[in-house]
Amino acid sequence: MAGASPSAAAGLTLRILAASPSAVDGGASPADVVAARLRAAGIAEEAIDEKRAMFGRAAQRLIDEGLTPEVHAKAFWVPGRIEIAGKHTDYAGGRSLLAATSRGFAIVSVDRDDDICRIFTAFAGSLGRSSTSLRIHKDLEPQQGHWSAYPAIAIRRLARNFDIHSGVDVAVECDLPESSGMSTSSAVICYMWVILAERNGVQATDKFRENLKTPEELYSYLGFIENGQNCGSVLVGDKGVGTFGGSEDHTAIMSCDPNTIKMFSYCPTKHEGTFNFPEDSVFVIAVSGAIAEKTGNAMADYNNAAFLARDAAAAWSKSTGKTPLDGETFVQGRPNLAEIVRHSHAESEETSEEKLRSEISEAIARVDDGKTFGPNPDDPSVRYAKGSLKERFEQFFDESEIMVPKIAKALADSDYDSLGKWSDESHRQTVECLRNTVPETAWLPQEARRRGALGASAFGAGFGGSCWALVRKRGAEAFADDLGEAYRKKFPRCADRSTFFVMAPGPGAFSVHGAADGRAA
Repeated sequence: MAGASPSAAAGLTLRILAASPSAVDGGASPADVVAARLRAAGIAEEAIDEKRAMFGRAAQRLIDEGLTPEVHAKAFWVPGRIEIAGKHTDYAGGRSLLAATSRGFAIVSVDRDDDICRIFTAFAGSLGRSSTSLRIHKDLEPQQGHWSAYPAIAIRRLARNFDIHSGVDVAVECDLPESSGMSTSSAVICYMWVILAERNGVQATDKFRENLKTPEELYSYLGFIENGQNCGSVLVGDKGVGTFGGSEDHTAIMSCDPNTIKMFSYCPTKHEGTFNFPEDSVFVIAVSGAIAEKTGNAMADYNNAAFLARDAAAAWSKSTGKTPLDGETFVQGRPNLAEIVRHSHAESEETSEEKLRSEISEAIARVDDGKTFGPNPDDPSVRYAKGSLKERFEQFFDESEIMVPKIAKALADSDYDSLGKWSDESHRQTVECLRNTVPETAWLPQEARRRGALGASAFGAGFGGSCWALVRKRGAEAFADDLGEAYRKKFPRCADRSTFFVMAPGPGAFSVHGAADGRAA
C-alpha cells in the first residue's frame, strides 16, 4: 500500500469517517474530503456516495463498540476481482487477464496498544453482522469453516514470518455478493495484510526488503499465506486455508487500475501487459447465486484440477525423461505446465503453437494410461481416468498461450468479433474440459451472447460463481435487468441470491487515509 502522508493521515478520525456527506457552514464537510479521496483513487462517480456510506457505517460500528469518535483512524478499500480469461492457469504458471471489481470491502481500523485484533464485519445482503477477537500469535489456530479462519491464518503467518505483535480494532463493510467467484476470501487475506503491515511497519523491515523486493513478489507471498506454502527459504509456510490455488486473485486485488485490464503470468508472478478498457463498453456482472463454498466435496473438486495440472507436468517429465529449464523451476524438482511449454519453445524455436501443443500432448499421452497417476500418490486405489492429463494440458495451453493474449488484444483494439470468438471458446472449454461449472454458470454466458453481448464467460473457481458479459454502455442497465429476469425464471432456486449489476474496471487496493491517490505500491 502507498504510505500515508502525515498531514492527510493525521486528520482522519472515526468522527470524520462517520460524518454525513452534507455541507458544513457552506463549505466542504469532512465526509466530502473522504469522498474526494475515493474519487482520486478511481472509484466511479456513480459509486462514490455508496462507498462513502460503507466507510461511514464501518466507522460508526467502532464508535458503537466503545471507541472514542476522535481517535485517529485508518481506512482502506480492497476490491474483489474479475477473471476475464485464464481459468485455472495461475498455479500452473500460466497467464490470466484481470480487472478489479467495483465492489469490495470498506475497512476502518484503529490501532490498539496490545496484541489483540478485534474484527467487526458486516456481510453483503442479508447475512448480518458478526465479530471475532484474535490474539496475534505464531500458533493461532484458525477455526476451519468459519469466516474468521482467513483473518486468523493471515495473523498466524505474519506473526511467524515478520514477528508482528501490535493489534487493531477493525470494522469491515462488504458489498461483494456471497460465493460470487470474485475472490472474497483472497480479499480478506489482502485486507489483513494491508492493515497489519502498516500497523507493524512490516515494509520497513530488512526481512521484507530482502525477501519481497518487488510488488509481484508481495502478490505471490499473499497467495502463499492463503495456501500455506513456503515463499522461499525464509518466509516459511505453515497452515493455509482454502485451495491449492496460485496468486492470481491477490495480484488482481492489489495491482489493478481503473478502466484497465492487466495480464500476468505466475510462478513467479510477472506483469505482462496493461490494456485500456474499451471506452464504449461496460461489464454486466451476473452473480449466479449458486453456492461455491470451497469446502468438502467442492474443495476436493477444485483441488483435483490443480492436481491434474501438477501431474500432467509430471507425466511429460516421466515420458520424455527431461528436466525442464535445466532444473531451474519455480518449485525445485516439480516443474509446472508453463515451464514445460517454455522449455519446449526454447528447444524448438521454429515450432508453431499447434505443433508444440501436439508434441507435448503426445508425450503426456504415452503415460496417461489411467494406471500411473492419481491425486494422492500414496493412495494407488484412486487414479485419473485415461486421457485426463492430456486433456488438462490442452485446456491449459489453449487458455494460457492462445486465448488470454487474444482476448486481451481484442479488448484493447475493440475487436468485438475476435472477443466473441475467443471468449466463447474459453467458456466452452470450461464447461466441457474443466467441467467445473454448474448449470447456472454454464447457461449465463450462452444466454448473454444470445441476447447480444459482445463477449461473455463464466469466472470464479467453479461450482458456482458468476459470469461477465461485455455490452455497449448505452442500454447496459436494461440488458442487466432483462438477463436477470430471464435467469431467475430459468433458475428460480437461485433467484433470491442472484445479483446483476453494471461496472467498469475499478481500482485495486488503496488507503483512503494516505496520500491523495493512496494507490497500492
